[in-house]
Formats: sequence, structure tokens, C-alpha cells
Amino acid sequence: MRLTSLFLLFGCALENHARLYQTADKAPSLEWTDLEALEHMGPTVIDGGVNFCTYSESATRIDLMLFEDPQSDEASLELQLTRGGDVWCGFVQGIGLGQHYGYRAWGPNWIEAEEWIPGSTAGFLADVDSDGNRMNPNKLLFDPWSKALHRDHDWSMGSTASGPKRADVTYGAAAKSVVVGSEYVWSDNEAVWREQRANDTLPGHKENELVIYEVHPKGFTMNPASGVAHPGTFRGVGEMAWYLEDLGVNVVELMPIHEKPLDGGYWGYMNLSFFAPEVTFSHAWQSTGRVDGVIDEFKWMVDQLHSHGIEVWIDVVYNHTGEGGLWRERLYFETYDQANEVNFDPKEVAGLYSYRGLDNASWYALSEDGQYYWDNTGVGNQTRTNHAPMKRLTMDSLYFMVDELHVDGFRFDLAGILGEKDGDYDTPIDPAKTILQDIIDDERLAAQNVRLVAEPWTAKGTGPGIGGFPSASTGTGRAWGEWNAHFRDWWRAFLNHCQWGESGMTCHGDAELSNPVFVLNSTEGVDGGSVITGSEAVYGHNGRKPYHSVNFITVHDGFTLYDLVSYDHRQNGCGLLNPKCCDDPLSVWCDEESGEENNRSYNWWDESKKRQIMRNFMTALFISNGTPMLLGGDEWMRTKFGNNNSYSTWADNEWNWFRWGEWQGITARNRYRMYDFTRELIRFRKAHADILSPTEYGQGRPLAWKTSSNADMSSEDWSTKRHMMMHYYRTEGAEGEELAILVNMETYDVSFTLPEGREWTRLIDTQSWFDQSGGFFDENPTADPFLSHNITLDSPAEIGASYTVKPFTMVVIKERL
Repeated sequence: MRLTSLFLLFGCALENHARLYQTADKAPSLEWTDLEALEHMGPTVIDGGVNFCTYSESATRIDLMLFEDPQSDEASLELQLTRGGDVWCGFVQGIGLGQHYGYRAWGPNWIEAEEWIPGSTAGFLADVDSDGNRMNPNKLLFDPWSKALHRDHDWSMGSTASGPKRADVTYGAAAKSVVVGSEYVWSDNEAVWREQRANDTLPGHKENELVIYEVHPKGFTMNPASGVAHPGTFRGVGEMAWYLEDLGVNVVELMPIHEKPLDGGYWGYMNLSFFAPEVTFSHAWQSTGRVDGVIDEFKWMVDQLHSHGIEVWIDVVYNHTGEGGLWRERLYFETYDQANEVNFDPKEVAGLYSYRGLDNASWYALSEDGQYYWDNTGVGNQTRTNHAPMKRLTMDSLYFMVDELHVDGFRFDLAGILGEKDGDYDTPIDPAKTILQDIIDDERLAAQNVRLVAEPWTAKGTGPGIGGFPSASTGTGRAWGEWNAHFRDWWRAFLNHCQWGESGMTCHGDAELSNPVFVLNSTEGVDGGSVITGSEAVYGHNGRKPYHSVNFITVHDGFTLYDLVSYDHRQNGCGLLNPKCCDDPLSVWCDEESGEENNRSYNWWDESKKRQIMRNFMTALFISNGTPMLLGGDEWMRTKFGNNNSYSTWADNEWNWFRWGEWQGITARNRYRMYDFTRELIRFRKAHADILSPTEYGQGRPLAWKTSSNADMSSEDWSTKRHMMMHYYRTEGAEGEELAILVNMETYDVSFTLPEGREWTRLIDTQSWFDQSGGFFDENPTADPFLSHNITLDSPAEIGASYTVKPFTMVVIKERL
């Protein structure tokens, strides 16, 4: 049925949108060639209707298709958009919120033909031509700027693929864009939060005071033992705000929250949309099948977290998309054990969800012949991050999340891709000439004090690299933060007792590692002294601060902390987190060699010893300068059973979700104690931020490196010893207590002679005696078994002029004033 109440105006005359539209009688000559000058892209509800704008340089025709029934293969209304420069727009009166729609495009590879009807191939020339065009009018395309998709693509109704499936009509099958608004009323607290975040007066949220908690938005609460009323949803995350507050973190970093395809993996890094929240993470969508409540639910989550003092950061993925294909088929010859593997990538077969069908060459980095995709991402579908449409979409996406959803910060996946030169992706370029500089300089983001953190590497080592991300050119002091892989690698090697050999470094069962760096005082930024004090050699060159080093031991991509001390090698074959390898070992998704090789992991065998080494890692994270980031679940020893690459669609299961029941109940005392130890460590760091989290390099409490005999470190000591003391001392006339950290990674007891002229108390001792039967609990039978006695901030034990540190142990002591 056609919509009879609608009428169409192209380039409608609207006073407050004069930059967008001119009068209808001037529509044929309309030119809006400057994409950056356009006020709105996507759908805009105005004057009793909706205006639609999208982008394509190569299309010869784009149709807007409106649907009353989003399951139907027949649109309720079809109309051609008007082209102005490379932007295509149209205004439809009489429609509004809730309207389902999509686009259909023709171009040089599939020309308009009078005899064409849906399902035919009239006008078809090539699935992909020499310029990379992949238009196909049989495929319905969602709007890159739409704020909601009504569901995933329904493959039972039609394939997105070109090639043999080029005649499949996807008008009913496709995920429709939906015009949505929001009725959410923010709490009274939110206005105060936004104001204080903007002017940097929010208590406990200075840049050097942040503690980050990385977590999956579904897996965090999907297990019923989480206790939330809406498991696996944005609402469930909001319901867990009390837990995060109790732990002491003040930032939650959510792994990607945007729409992804059905085969987009558990982690969610194969985004389709950069605006629309994933509907399957929404209780509102699950209960009604409607998308008009998804944004409101996301806002409720943010409001709840803010009300508990927790910032919300989103992991964003602008470097590639999840737009399907080229689908690889893995062929084997001989036997499986000695298979000769061949990957067959038919260039004709690619999925057309949106960008690829609107203008493949404008959105994606292509090979010179236009047939294939550049791949510095390692996962395909690399975007042209420094070309006009992707730059505009990126900024609009950030603005939407900050202004509308009240997001506080972002972690940029494979951010090095954003620092590549458009069209020349392997040639180094000054990041100041890329969107990286645009983002850090952006006044709209700066006005809300938005946090910006890069995953600084790429799969091919392109882009600025670790340490290469820019500071603002505006003189505001804003700068990119970066995940500090040097911190991860050094501490893993040091605490897992890695050894040198003639050919490199080994961590017991792990592979040989290049660049062994145990020395503590090199100037390259990859040594222990550097990572402990904020990696000044890496970040200080362009005015960045210690807190721009985001320190981590574990993240989603790799081992959990428990697995880091429990497995010599990754376990990525057939198993609980990769059942696909059990059912179909020849599947393209089953790759036992996937995941990081140089894990610097070790199986310490004894469970008590494992907990001791975990406490060492936790202590290292929170005594080091920089911004600490905790992988969710490490605080209660979550395991992924040795899988260090649990990304796949099949890994979206109960073994990858947080199994809260494992640390609930009387039999889980060890896990409770690890949680309490972590919570107390965070409290310790916050109480000593002036020492452990300075705002400037070379300022704050001075640090002296000492041997166990309290002598200054010699060159020989720096290179060979694994026991050391970090003494944060007080200068003459200064106030405040002193701290010292004693580290013994030897296999024997080491007696530390403590700095003289002070009375010392013990705050932390990671040794196993405090955490096991036959030790502390036998001598103290009334002690609470659910609290950690390795850390005693409120009742520190007095110690003498020396202290014996057990093997593989870290100790923190404080001067008693």
C-alpha cells in the first residue's frame, strides 16, 4: 500500500536550515559542495516532516525507500534524492519518529535500465568495477548516519552478498534505519555532573585520579548470578553501578556498544553503525521489539553510573567496519594434520549493508585496481579515515555520544589507522595532518572535557605508533592518552620471572621474545624504571603528562590475569570458549594459532602461588605512575580457561560471560579476598595520589632507587638484580609521609635495610602466608576469611629497621609520622 498522505519537497525552504536547503524551484541547480558546512546529515525531523541526507561521490542515482511494514519487500514510498555536490538530500512531509527507511543506489558498475525491476540484473555490468564501485539496486542500504537499526539483517529472507547472490532482493531482509528521538528525562544529579566534568571540578575525577574498568556490555551481567533484573543489557550495566562504586573504580570503559552483524563476533569490534546502540543489548528492544526505547535505556545506564561517581567511556571502532565478506573459504589438501591451506577470496562476493553499496571507494581504502581492500587493520574493510565522509561521520558520531548520550570519553580501537595518509596508507605522515589532530583540537569535545585514549598500534605497524599521538595545537593542554604496551610487557616479563638466553628471552613455556628489557634506567621508555614512572621518554616529548600513559597488565584482548599465571601457552583450539573448533575444526573461524604469541605467561601450578603473583601484578598496576586500567573480573580471578582470543561469535556463551557465582558463597573465600585486596589497593592509590599519580614528570615526591642494602643502585645493580627498593622520600621542609616499595623476584628471602631516621609500618605484603591455611589464618582463627590480610591500610603493622621479603613478593611500607 502506498502512503497517500505524503508529499515530497526537495530542498525545502527552511529559515533555520538555510545552509541545507533552497527553494523547490531552484532544486535542479542545487549545489551543496562543502560537506563540512552542512548542519545535518542523516534524518532530521523538521517542519512536519523528515529531511534525509547521505553521501556518495560515485552514485548516479540514490532512492529513499520508506516502509510501513519493515518486513515487507515492497516499500510504501520510493523517491529519488536530489544531488548537491556529493551529498544527496530529500524532504518528506507527513512522516516523523518511528519511520523505517533505507537507500537504494545505482552507479557506474550497475547503470540505470528502464527494464530493471527488483530481483532482475538489468543494467548490471560488474559486481565490482576498476574504480571499486559495488552498487546494486537489489540491496537495501541503511543510512550511515541513522541513530537506530530495527534489528539485524534477516538472512532467511535474502543475502546481502553480491556475486551469485546479486539478484537477491533485501528490501524486507535488511536492517532498516529508523527515525528516533528520546523522551528520557535526566536526573537532577546529571546537570551537576555535566557542569563539573566540563570545568574539571568534579571531585575525584582529575585526569591523574582516574581508575579504569574495562568490561563487555553484555557479558558483564548476562549470567543470572549477576543478580540484576535485566541481564546482558545496558540497563543491567546501570544496575551494577553499586558494584563498581564499591570496588573503587571511577571509569567504566565499555567495549563496543554499536550495531554489528550477526557474524560480528562477541567482542563487537565489527561495527556496522557508529551511532545506533546494539539492539540486542537493550531490554526495551528485547521486550517490545521496538527501537524507540533503546537510546533512553542507554541514557538511563549513563545516568545511573554518573550518580555513583563513574564516568562512561566507549570503545569506538572507526578504522574498519563489519560490512561482511569477502567471505573466505578455507581449502585443505592432504590430511588435516598436515594440511596445505589455501584461502579463496572471490572478489565478486561481498556484503552490501550500507557504505559499500553507497560508495565503496569513498568509504574504504582499496587496492590500486579497486578490487580488494587495504588491510592495515588485520580484520579487513579498512576505512578511509582521513577522507571527507569518514571524517565527517567520525566527528558526528562523537558529538552524538557526547551531546545526546552524555558519554565522558572514548578509547579508539587501532587508532593508528586514523593517523594514516589518505590513499598512501603505509607512508609515515605527521599526525598533525590527520583526523587525530582534528579530534584533540576540537572545541566541542574540549568544552565537555572529553577524555580521548588511543590503542596506538595497527596490525601492520603503520600510523604514529606508541608515543606518537599528538597534543592539542590550541595550547589548552589537552592531549591523547595511549594504552602503554611497554608497561604490560615489562611487568609481565619481570613478575613472571622470565629468563634471558643467548637467543633472547623466554618466560618458561612461552615463545622466545625479542628485545629483552629488564634494565630499569634506559632512556628508550621500555624499561622498568620508565614504565613505573609514567614512560616519560615515550610521552613527554610533546608535552604530555604521566597520566596520558594508560597502564594495564591485561585487557579483553589476551589472557585474564588468572590465566596469565596459569598457562604457559594460549589454549585457543577446541574448548569452552571456542566450541566451533570442536564441531567444525576446518572452519575459517577456528584458528588455534590466533591471538598474541608473546604472552610472557607462566603456569605457577600451586594455586596459592598463583594468587601471590596476581597480587604482585595488581600492586604493580596501582603503585606505578600513569592511569591504571583493570580488566573486569580480574579482581575475583576470572578465567577464560587459557583462551587469549575469545572474540568469535561462538564465544558469546556462559564461559565467556562473567560467572558471578564463582565468587559467591562460603567456598569462594580466595576470590573474595582477591576482590578485597584489589578494592583496598585502589583505596591506597587514591589516598597517595600525590606520590603515585603525579600530574607532571619530575614533580611530586622525589624517588630514589636503592638496593636491598639501602645503597644507591650501581650500573651492575640496574642490569642484573631483581630486588630493589623504590623510596619516595621527603625533601627538607616538605610535609607528608614517605613510602617505599620493596620488590624481591629472587627465589630466596631478601632482607631489606630500610632508610634510616624513620619509623616504618607495613601496608602491603603479597606473600602467600597471609592468604592460606597453615599460615595467617591458623595463627589468627578469628580473622575474617573474606577479607585480604595482605593489605592492612587502617591498621598497618609496625616494623623495625629491616624487613625480610619473601621470594616473588612485593611489599609497600609507609613512614609513621
